Amino acid sequence: MTPALLAKLFPIRKPLAASQGSRALSRKQRSRTTITYFALAFLALNAFALLAMDVLRPELRDPEYGRRTKKLQARMAEHPTRPVVLVIGSSRAAMGISPAAWEQIRPNAERPDPLLFNMSLVGSGPVIELFCLRRLYHDGFKPAAVIFEYWPAFLREDGPYWELGRIDANRYFRTDRPFVREFSRDLPRAEREMNSARWNPIHENRFRWVAQVLPSWLPWTRRMDVTWRNVDDWGWLPGVDQGNLEGPITRDVRLKHCEKIYREQFVDYSIHPIADHALRESVALARKNGAKVAFTWLPESSEFRTWIPPSVEAMARTHLDKLCRELDVPLIDGRSVLPDEYLADGFHLTQTGAVEFTRRFGPAVAATFPDLEARP
Repeated sequence: MTPALLAKLFPIRKPLAASQGSRALSRKQRSRTTITYFALAFLALNAFALLAMDVLRPELRDPEYGRRTKKLQARMAEHPTRPVVLVIGSSRAAMGISPAAWEQIRPNAERPDPLLFNMSLVGSGPVIELFCLRRLYHDGFKPAAVIFEYWPAFLREDGPYWELGRIDANRYFRTDRPFVREFSRDLPRAEREMNSARWNPIHENRFRWVAQVLPSWLPWTRRMDVTWRNVDDWGWLPGVDQGNLEGPITRDVRLKHCEKIYREQFVDYSIHPIADHALRESVALARKNGAKVAFTWLPESSEFRTWIPPSVEAMARTHLDKLCRELDVPLIDGRSVLPDEYLADGFHLTQTGAVEFTRRFGPAVAATFPDLEARP
């Protein structure tokens, strides 16, 4: 019998166990390869997301700040000879100062009038105002003057009033870490949140990105675009339209809702040392960079002023007078210059109110800083 015939009659077969083991090994190898590729792709996507948010499109990380700075760059390019005056404050300033209204009435004299721009961030008190100013200088902006909002309601930094608690850690750039470490109340927690935001940027920022592209896809509880969606070319965030005050949410409804909040906020009130420090540091930082400085107290309704206890009123006035005197900072006081109907809830100006106020505010800025020069 020839070897060929033997091979046909008795073919050599691999043991069954060995064959199954080989297939199992092959599946494991494919699984490992798939997992490896997935992990590499995940890391690559997150690395690209970090690059995009930190370098290519920083407004993806903080749209409220980033979109304003892009608009500021555009206005400065359009008016290179005019001295830039930045307003930095809370939502009251964001909604209350419309530089476009100043553009309509400014005298356009031989000497260039101030180029007002609204850099206010919703929720800002003195600490976030300083945070915004530090960022602006880091990003290369050199305003001729800076006007900081002064508002007693946001000078508390105790308990639930701690300002950095109002900032999502995903909004922080790497360069913001020194600021957070300086002002954080719970540094280990802040470090964990910042690390999580940087190591897993896609997951952490998914709602913020959707809000910028397809906000209607998100439920209202996840919508965060209210702080930047309608910001105009001059940084103004339009508030309530005057006509809407007769709608289902009337001015009286808004006042009743806010009264409880702010009466409670003024109980056991004190001006926190951190708030005082942040105001003073903001003034010093602006002057160090060659800018002139002023404070402004924006309009409040007569109803809102009744919510402030006399002791708090006296404390705030004494503190503000001391700051202005010691730091030699002028005050643009607009607290009671407008009728109550222009304040939708007692402290936020309506769109019409913002226009009316800015038509007074613009000339006051020009008079406060008569010798401003444009800076390169």
